[in-house]
This record gives sequence, structure tokens and C-alpha cells, in this order.
Amino acid sequence: MRDIKLIVFFVFLFVSGQSQIDSTIFKDAKGKTLKRMGKSALQQNDPASAIQFLEVYVKTNKSDAEAKALLGRAYMEIRDYDRAQHMFLQAYNTNAGKAPEALYYHALMMKSNMQYDSAKINFQKFKKEYKGDQKKLKKQAAREIVFCDSVVRIIGSEFKIIVQRLDTTINKINTEGAPFTLDDSTLVYNALRTEKEEYTSEDDTARGIVRKLYLAKRKGDEWQFAGEYGDNLNDPDFNTGNACFSPDRKRIYFTRCKLNYMEKMICAIYVSEKIGESWSEPVKLPKHINNPKFTSTMPAVTIDPVKGNDMIYFVSDNKEGRGGLDIWYTIYDKKNKIYKAPKNAGSKINTSQDEISPFFDNDTRTLYFSSDGLGGLGGFDIFRSKGDGKKFTGSENIGQPVNTGADDIFYTISTNRGEGFFVSNRKGGNSLKNKTCCDDIYFYKYSEYIRLFLAGNISEMLDQNIVIKNATIEMYIKDKKTNEKFLVKTMMSDSLGNYKTSVDAGQEYFLVVKKEDFLGTSEDVNTLGITSSQVINKDLQLIKKPKDPIHIPNILYEFDKSNMVKSSQISIDTTVLRLMEANPELIIEIQSHTDNKGSDAYNMKLSQKRAESVVSYLISKGIDPKRLKAQGYGESKPIVPNENPDGSDNPENRAKNRRTDFRIIGVVDAEIINDAGAE
Repeated sequence: MRDIKLIVFFVFLFVSGQSQIDSTIFKDAKGKTLKRMGKSALQQNDPASAIQFLEVYVKTNKSDAEAKALLGRAYMEIRDYDRAQHMFLQAYNTNAGKAPEALYYHALMMKSNMQYDSAKINFQKFKKEYKGDQKKLKKQAAREIVFCDSVVRIIGSEFKIIVQRLDTTINKINTEGAPFTLDDSTLVYNALRTEKEEYTSEDDTARGIVRKLYLAKRKGDEWQFAGEYGDNLNDPDFNTGNACFSPDRKRIYFTRCKLNYMEKMICAIYVSEKIGESWSEPVKLPKHINNPKFTSTMPAVTIDPVKGNDMIYFVSDNKEGRGGLDIWYTIYDKKNKIYKAPKNAGSKINTSQDEISPFFDNDTRTLYFSSDGLGGLGGFDIFRSKGDGKKFTGSENIGQPVNTGADDIFYTISTNRGEGFFVSNRKGGNSLKNKTCCDDIYFYKYSEYIRLFLAGNISEMLDQNIVIKNATIEMYIKDKKTNEKFLVKTMMSDSLGNYKTSVDAGQEYFLVVKKEDFLGTSEDVNTLGITSSQVINKDLQLIKKPKDPIHIPNILYEFDKSNMVKSSQISIDTTVLRLMEANPELIIEIQSHTDNKGSDAYNMKLSQKRAESVVSYLISKGIDPKRLKAQGYGESKPIVPNENPDGSDNPENRAKNRRTDFRIIGVVDAEIINDAGAE
């Protein structure tokens, strides 16, 4: 089905075969000829014509299971789920041996019609009965059984969202897609904008109707059509669409599509720069992105959080992908003015099925996309995954009411963040040929949108009245399953040492603060369980890089042993571990000291083992062993006398001498600052 999906999602439905076929063809053609013509039309990605041929044939050849399966496939490819479900079942019941895959597709259509229990039963039956040579289909049936079981969880994740279809000034009887907001009152989208149910070019020299970019404007609570968008972006020789804008709105990326000599729809990505109120002449991205053998479409743009370059995601059927349509990305190196070689977005995003319509939320570093290979309510469901742009956490289905059994695609978030748009062919739209044929644009709005901000002040630890301006604050998110961290945002403290940024509810964050000549620090912040809009305050302090050892407080060991008591781990986690995570270049020495009770040799051995115990714990928390050195000093370096001036014992001073310190002794890949024992 991949080629037909290219037509459906990249251009428009029913381009070929829209004209009524000459009735004399049906009068003159023999039965087998009609079947052959229907099969040929399917192979040429013309399901509408295939339906006309096969419907006539099946009426007089009711025992032909293969023809019924072909007709079911044609219905499926125009997304007529009801007729496809019925016809696949007819094919299976007529002769399962002649239509071995019909039961699988019957179950798949049941899923699109949200009949999950029945779909599961039929997937199980297919898996048990199927003896055909499409082993991949049998494996997919096993996955679909699991997906049907997961539906209960997805349905239970319904958000408090109001969904409404945009009015008929925007949603016409054909398809609309790729909505993207320029601001709270301006929407850019693409459409095959015509009221005609059928059209054809009688003259080969005439130009057909093509998809274009259009504008919609908000008036009160309604969105209304406002004409074509971009004087030089639409081209009468191409289908134009899938526009997206860079976060600063200075660049627009979009696609132009056309059938090639093999009748395959090929799309290419273009970019245009903002010049005043107009756009520059569009420039086609280079060949290593727009490979003419494959389609490149549906761009989405974000900013690389490290270097500030454009990161452009796009969809391609490149043969080096994971199967079907995959999401890829390229980075525009603004310094050298080149687009880097595209990379696949990886297995957390892409499957052996199809992934399409990416949208990257730059504020929360979340990639939204649609997939029919990750399981869901049916057809394409919308998923989200957080990450730094190159690596991502596991994908999560966003649930109802946005996702349904139909194809739900092109999810976007508006600039005010409490609302947005998506595209769906769900029942209730402005239909052309059947209840679920055509894509319409839908508007959604959170009835209870939670706005969260993280804010604070950066100051010196020893004197918090001294603020630190231009400190770098890096924000990471944590993968809940692997605990892996992904950089999502970088910001600076202002002249008063303050910072403020938006954050997501239900998320775990990790902050790292850095400033030249200071030791970096880190802090965990989570928004789990927060149910109301608020500002989360988090002040952070930095300490200037010391030359002397720094004491790690509350490090206790079992009596006369090297094993730390459990409470000591908390102290390490909140001091030296945070330091090591925030300053990945540092090499430190863990120093352990004792008082003077016991022999020198015994105390030296005990302190060495205790230092090694701390090092082992830090390694277990993910710190590279090359950045750690354990050194026991026994009783040789007391910071206060163990006895009073009169020679009596001083328990308080002894406790101070039984300590664990750390000292910076170097940086990774650099020369050691000085000899470990020199102080």
C-alpha cells in the first residue's frame, strides 16, 4: 500500500480514474477482461477505476474470491473501511484458499472501524490458519493481536480536549492537510480546493487542478478561508504543500510533488527566506536530501539546542530506511552553508511500517508524528517522543479524542500552546465518495491546559547576595525507562542572575549550570503530579573552582569497616555525583582520612578501602572510572588535633578527622594538575 499512501498523503485523493469510464467498455468487455483491467488499475495506483471494473465483474462472478479480495483492496486504498471490511469477509468466506490474505485485511478494517475484540479474534484466526508465503504478514498479525490488547490503555488516556472540524470555507469535499500556525490568528495549510466531485483534463495541454498553499484567518472563535498563501510558492505545474516554518519564522520549508515517468509521485523539499513581507524564490534542497529516485516530503523544523542550526525532519521511502516510509533528519550548517547528510531518526521512531507527518515542538523538545506500525486505535495514530533531536525516548500514543480508528495525522501545536490542529478522515467529515474517504482539518483546544514555568536565580554558594550573570543552564529530560538524559534546551541567566523557561507537566528534568571559573552544579526537577498552572522556583548556587580538598558531609561507614552506611549514598548523590555529572571534564581524587586510633598501617589500609568504596559507588552510578582515583591517607593529614592541649581525648575533633574529601586533580585528556599526593 505504500505507493497509494504517497498519493493520499502527499498530494490528493482520486487524481487518476476520477473521470467516469466510458460505459461502452463495460458493454464490450468480457468478464475476465474486466477483472484484468481492475487488477491493472490497482497496479497503476488507480483504485477508483479498479472499483468500477471490479464491481461490475463481481456482480456476475460471485464465486471469484480473488476478485472480491482485489475489490476489497481497492476499497481499502480509498479508505472506505466499511465496504472493504465487508468485501474481504466475502472473499474469505467464498474461498479462503484463493484469497489467503483476505482474513488479515478484514481484521485490519475491523480495527479501523474500532471493533477491537472482533479484530483480535480474526487476527488470531488468520495467524493460526495462514499457509501463504507472506511471512511478514503473519508476523504483523501477531503484533496486531498485541496492539488490540493495548487499546484499553490508550482509550483510558483520553485528555480533556475539545475537538471541532473547521468550517466548509476551509474543508471542502476533497482533501486538506498540513495545518501550521504562523501566529494565534493565522493558519497556513494545503488543499485540493474544488467543489467538483470529479474532474478530468479533456485536453492534454490543459493544466489540471493542483494542490496549493492557502491561508485561514481567525475571527473570534471561528477560522475562515483567506485566499492563497505566498505569491511565488505555489506552482501550477506541481502539487504544493506541507509547509512549515523555522521557529523564528524567517524560513519556510515546503514540498512540490509530481508524477514521474513511472507514474510514481515524487516530492521534493524547497526552502524560501523571508524578505520583508514576501518570500524569496524557493530553492530546492540538495540531491542527497531530494534523491529523485525516492520521495522527500512533510518537512518539520526545529533548532539544534547546541549550535542553533536548523534541524529539518522529513519523510522518505529511501531504501536505506527501516521499511515503508521513515522519518529522517538533516542539519543545516549555517556557518558553512551546507545541509549535512540525512540520518534516520532511529528505531524509537521508525518501524517496518510507515511513519509520516512529523512536527517538532521546540519548547518541550517533543517530536509528534503519525505511525501505523506502533500500534494504536487503527490506521495512523499520532505519537510523541521527547529527545535532543537526534536521540529519542520511547514513543507514546497521545490517545483519544485526537486518535481514532481512522487516519489521524499532521498534529501541530499553536503558538499559544493551549490549542492546535490535526488532520483526520474520521466519520463526520466533508465526504466525497464514502464516509472516511477524505482528510479534513480539525481544531483542538485543551479545556484545562496546564502552563508550567521553571524559574530561579543563580548565585555564589558562599555569598548568595552575589548573583552570577551569563551562567549557562542546560536542561535535560530523562527517559523514564533507561534513565538516559537528552539535552532539550540551553539558556543563559540574565544580568540579575535570573532565568525562566516553560516546562511540561508529568516530566522529569535534569538541570546543569555552568560558568567559567566555577564548578558546575546540577539539580533534578520534576513536574510529576502537578495539576494546575504555576511557576516552579529553583535557585541554584555555584562555587568557584577550589584548589583545596572539598569535604563531603555525612559520609559514614560501618564500625571498623569500609562499607558505607546507606544514608551516605544520599550525601554522595547530592554533592560529588552532581559535580561529576555537571562537569564531565573533571578528574577527581576521593580522599579518605581516619583519626589516630589504631596503628598507622591499619588506618592507612582502612582509609584506602573506604576511598575505594566511594569510587565503586560512583562508578555504579555511571561515572567513568578514568575520572576517579581512590586515595587513603590514614591518620597522616588531620585537620584538627585528635587530643586536647592537656593530652585528653577530644571526640569532636576525632570525628572531624574521620572524613571523606574530594579534590580536583585534572581534566579528561589533559595533564594531571599536580601529583596526587602533593598538597
